[in-house]
Amino acid sequence: MIKHLLNLNFKQILFLAIFLRVLWACFVAVDPVGDSVVYDQFALSIASGNGYAWPDGSTTVYWPVGTSAIYGLLYYFFGQSYHAVAIFNLIIGTMIVVLTYGVAKQHLSERVASIAALLVAVWPILIQFTTIHASELFFIFLVLAALYTWGNQRIPPIVRAIFWGALICAATYIRPTALPLLGLLPLLQWFKKESIGTCLTAFITATLSAAILFSPWVYRNYQHFGQFVLISANGGANLWMGNHEGSNGGYVPLPSLDFKDEVVRDKYYKKEAIDYIKAHPLQYLKLGVLRAHLTYRAETIGIVWNGDLYKKLGDRSILTLKLLSTIYWWAMLIIAAIGLYQLLRKRELSIFSALPATFGFFFVFPLLTVGQDRYHLPIDPFLAMFSAYAIQGWLTKNSAKPAQHSASL
Repeated sequence: MIKHLLNLNFKQILFLAIFLRVLWACFVAVDPVGDSVVYDQFALSIASGNGYAWPDGSTTVYWPVGTSAIYGLLYYFFGQSYHAVAIFNLIIGTMIVVLTYGVAKQHLSERVASIAALLVAVWPILIQFTTIHASELFFIFLVLAALYTWGNQRIPPIVRAIFWGALICAATYIRPTALPLLGLLPLLQWFKKESIGTCLTAFITATLSAAILFSPWVYRNYQHFGQFVLISANGGANLWMGNHEGSNGGYVPLPSLDFKDEVVRDKYYKKEAIDYIKAHPLQYLKLGVLRAHLTYRAETIGIVWNGDLYKKLGDRSILTLKLLSTIYWWAMLIIAAIGLYQLLRKRELSIFSALPATFGFFFVFPLLTVGQDRYHLPIDPFLAMFSAYAIQGWLTKNSAKPAQHSASL
């Protein structure tokens, strides 16, 4: 069975990815719980013409607007249709498979790219998010699209920089953690011996492209809050959640304190968190271990946020699904570690290559701020690529053994 799957061509892998996501969507209905409820409410507000606002009508800039804006557009054209949500998520999930293949082919090989696409196609949590209002699939898609565009040498450099800058901007509208990629990618070019002029041109061009796309939202935020806010006002709050007296490194509700607005509140919690870190550097390191544990111990949020599963399945079935998702996650994590080690040891990639560097950035970021298992999802396609390299190596080695045996006879 596994051997047959590994021999599928890309079109067959794509069909498998679509089939599994359609099958999941047919069995599991979109039923918002947790953060998905808020995304749903914001999307309805946007679709109804009330702008990005809480249900009581108060304007917000707390969460990044991108995810709610996407679902808001769907609601505007199709009404509050959860079928439209599932179909659109299915399309984005399938495109993640396509882009995983494309990026892996750019940096590794076509065979490794096919295996990586297969691993993403059957990755449980990426299938489960088909029926969830969430930022994860959109963010992964845009980051991979930016990397693919950045590595596409067929596009003229200036045009390429405009497009990958725009894609990083779009990813930042989903999650601000994408913003450092604007500087990271040109820096990687410089480490790979590109001229400083070429790297600066790429950085400036991409930054200008992103700045133009950021400007309407910055203007909107200034009009409402009287201050510069690039995307959202929750970075300080998130930092505080993972770094304060009594923190376990993960999410906690913000205390009920009165503030003028969300921007003032965010600045307050940012200062509180930084002051705590400065005063307790050893505790910050200890909390980093807790954040790592929370972020990388399991991969179950795709079950937890699918409210319809809890209506259809019993506790034992839910636990089984969580266990299967986590087993797959740990298998990929372990095999990817082997693959990345082999790639670096054989110098087929350097630590300054786009794949290891981008993976490393998204791997480390939650350890510095706040931990939760969904924060590791951006690294899943990279794990698939590194795992695919290791698997391809094993396949090649095993196929060579019979040939050597025959030759010896």
